[in-house]
Formats: sequence, C-alpha cells, structure tokens
Amino acid sequence: MSRPILPAVMVGNDFVLPRPQLRVATPLPAPILAPANIPVQAVAHQEFIPVSVTAQGESLQSLFGRLLDALHRYSLYVFIVLGLLVAISGTKVALVYWTAHVHSQPVAIFNAQPVTNTDFSKTVSRSGLQTALKKITNQPVTLTVSGQNVTVPAATISSWLQITPSANRLHDTISIKPDVITSSLGSLENQFVKAPVNQVTLTEDGVARTVVAGQDGVALADQTGLKQQIGAAALPLLGGSGLNFTTSTQPQAFAVVGPEAFDKLIVADVTTMQTYFFQNGQLVNQFPSSDGAPATPTPLGEFHIYAKYVSQDMKGYNPNGTKYFQPHVNWVNYFDGGDAVHGVYWHPLSWFGAHNSSHGCVGLSDDNAEWVYNWAPIGTTVITHA
Repeated sequence: MSRPILPAVMVGNDFVLPRPQLRVATPLPAPILAPANIPVQAVAHQEFIPVSVTAQGESLQSLFGRLLDALHRYSLYVFIVLGLLVAISGTKVALVYWTAHVHSQPVAIFNAQPVTNTDFSKTVSRSGLQTALKKITNQPVTLTVSGQNVTVPAATISSWLQITPSANRLHDTISIKPDVITSSLGSLENQFVKAPVNQVTLTEDGVARTVVAGQDGVALADQTGLKQQIGAAALPLLGGSGLNFTTSTQPQAFAVVGPEAFDKLIVADVTTMQTYFFQNGQLVNQFPSSDGAPATPTPLGEFHIYAKYVSQDMKGYNPNGTKYFQPHVNWVNYFDGGDAVHGVYWHPLSWFGAHNSSHGCVGLSDDNAEWVYNWAPIGTTVITHA
C-alpha cells in the first residue's frame, strides 16, 4: 500500500505547519500477476506507471522541504549575504557615478605655489609670458579723482604683478597684488589732498589780530568704494582691456586756533617789526626785528624751521642785479628756501624795529638770534604776517 502524497501548499508553508518527518522508504508490494487472458503490457501499464508517478512526487516534495529547512535554519546568514550583495552593488553604482561626474570635469593645476584665490591669477605658457605681461602693463589704466584723470604709468602697473614659475618651468602664474595696487593709487590720490591752513589769532599789545588767514583743505572721501573697485579689478586687469578707478574728495574746513595750538611758535609781524615767541600758548619772549625790504619782502604764511647753522657765509643778488656777500652770519634758522631767522651783526641795535632792509630774512641782533637758535628746534612753526 503506497503512502499518500501531502498537498504542495502544506509543505510550502513551512513556517506555519510542522514539517513532515522523514520516513524510511517501504518496499513496493509484489506485482500482481495478470490473468492469462490480459496482455502483460496492459498490466504493466496499470501497475508500474502509477507507482513511478507516486515516487517522483515524493522525491520533489522531500527536496523542496529540505531547501526550506536549510533556509529556515540558516536565515541569519542568508540575510548577511544578501546585505553584502546590496552594499557591493551600491558601492559599484557610486563609483560609476563619481567617475562619470567628477573625473570628467577639468581641474586647474598650479605647479608652484598654489594661489588661494584664482580670480587674482592666470597661468600662461613660458613662451607666452612676455606677450601676456606686455598686454597687461600697456593697457590704459586711469584714476579719476573728483572728475580729474590721472594716467597710471606702465611701470606702476608692472609693480602690481607677481610672476611665479611652475615646477616644470613650462608655465608661469601671473598674480595680482591688491595691497600694492591700494598703495599705488593712494600715492596718486595724495596729489589732490591739501591740508587746511588754520586761522591763527594772536593778541598783540592788547589787540586781537588774525595773523594767519584760514584756508579750507581737501581731503579724500570715503575710501570703501575704491577698495571694492580694487578687489574687483583682478580679472579686467589680467585681461588687458583697460581699467578705470574712480574716487572723490571733499573739503576739509580750517580751524581757528591761538598760540596754544603749538608747542613752540615764532610769529614775525613785518609791519610792526616785532617777533613774538610762544611756548604752550604763553608768550615767553619778544624781540624787535628787521625784515624784508619792500623790493625783497619776507614771504608771508606758515612755515617750519628745516635747517640750522651756528655760522654761515651768505651770498646772493640785490634787486639791481649786483651780487652781495656777507661772511660769518651767526645763529641761522632756515624756514623757507633761503629765508631764515638769523643774527645781523652789521647793524646797530637801534636799527631793529625801525627799518626793514633784509633780502627776506627776519633779522635779529646776534644776542637775540642766539637765544632763538638754542630755544627753537627743527620743526618749530614760524608764522610771518603783515
């Protein structure tokens, strides 16, 4: 008697129903002999074919069960293997994407010192370096200050550049130096800057007088805009197509001051022929003087002592063209060109405060000039007024 075949759906649902136990195969029953009047082939057809089908079904059922049993028993390993396969596949896809999208892009290589901001540099071949430099330095570059134009010389533009050779000596990198541009343009701007002349008021003999008239100066306007222009100038400058920087100035008002505005101050009144000496706003001395003659007047304004000599020979020309020579002039303090506060030994004391006869200098007696020489260092302010 043959065993019944379990339905496939029951075997397949291995995680719900218990698995069938493996059984030892039972020998097939002995074949039944066919009656004499039935052909042997027919009997074989009826008995052996069904037996063969039953055995085949049993074999497939056992194989499928073993497979499911193995999957159930080793499910953790199966999941690990599947996870590794997924990870490997993802890595392969990522490598393909990176190769296609990254390595296909061009990469700029600087062989020597790398430039941190490529907007401020360009790389040229060694053979084309001089041509590139000529194009950059010969382009028209101007600075416009409140509507007034200044042309930037080629030598100045050249000082804005830095050349860095490559390691293989086949290429050179031309870099812009923004700090040098700022310094250069600042020097050009200073041509338009003028310091104000403060109005100086003094009280002489109880009378307040303006000894120096005030004049407004010229100052640079806000420099933020110019700095922004310099920061954006690299590409146009390297391109050689020309460039213009613009900035502006603004008036700077003068101040009204007195002697207290100066550490030491010398004031020569060429009308009254009196010279005053102030220290920290206080009058410390006053001497009569002999100043410039009408034909050779003393220059008026605000000056500073720039050179000093204990004794010096002086020479020059008189208004009529003749030469003069004065040896051993003592206690000389130059404040404007050839004009100085110095001693005059060739006139009597009564001459000072009564006659203006010099070639523009402020003449004092030798004793008074010596006091000035020792009291006033280089840089002392000298104001002359009428």
